[in-house]
Formats: sequence, structure tokens, C-alpha cells
Amino acid sequence: MKRVTIYDVAKEAGVSLATVSRVINGSNVVKAPTQERVQEAIEKLGYKPNAIAQGLALQKTTTIGLIVPEASFTYTGQIINGLIDVAKIYNYSIMLHTITAGISNVKEIVEDIIKSRVDGVVNR
Repeated sequence: MKRVTIYDVAKEAGVSLATVSRVINGSNVVKAPTQERVQEAIEKLGYKPNAIAQGLALQKTTTIGLIVPEASFTYTGQIINGLIDVAKIYNYSIMLHTITAGISNVKEIVEDIIKSRVDGVVNR
């Protein structure tokens, strides 16, 4: 099955790519009837924005890195569940990283996680 793209939505709605992008990103410069047409095309086609492309365009990944010691899962389970619940409210994803005992250079791990394009890191 072919992935529905922004191009497909623009064609279906009879508008430009820029107009579809503005509607998706909540811009208020698109007139209401045009917004409705784009929204109808999105629903009809089942379009889902590409999270990676949006992250690049908006310079925001909606992903948070979480570092927890492997041995503390029992203790931190409720904390992790709470973070996941809050992340869901704000449409964020949690990227969980575990570290084993004896790893001393957590700073390097944090830097590697940041390089993998997250908006922030929580280190327990």
C-alpha cells in the first residue's frame, strides 16, 4: 500500500503544497473554506504527517530521551509510567536508554542521545 503524501492531499484538495503545509501546521492565514477542503482531503485519504519530516521542518522531534540504570527498573517503573503518561498528553515519544552498573561517562551517553535528534534528555 502506497503511503499518502502531502502531494496527494494537495492534489485532492486542489491547493498548493504550501497551503496544505500551512493547514497541517495550524497557520491562520488560510481561509476557512480552504482549510475545510484540506482537512476533508486529509481525512478522505488517511494522510498522516511524517514525523521525521516535520521534525526537520520545525526543528522539533517531539521525542525525549530517558536514561535509567538497568538495576533500578523496579524503583523507577512508576516514574517511567508517569513520564510516558505526560508525554502522551503532549504528543511526545519517550526514547528509553538503560545503562549498566559501572558506566562512568554518562555525559558521553547524553551527548550521543542528543545527536540522535531528541528535544531533551532526562537522566535519573
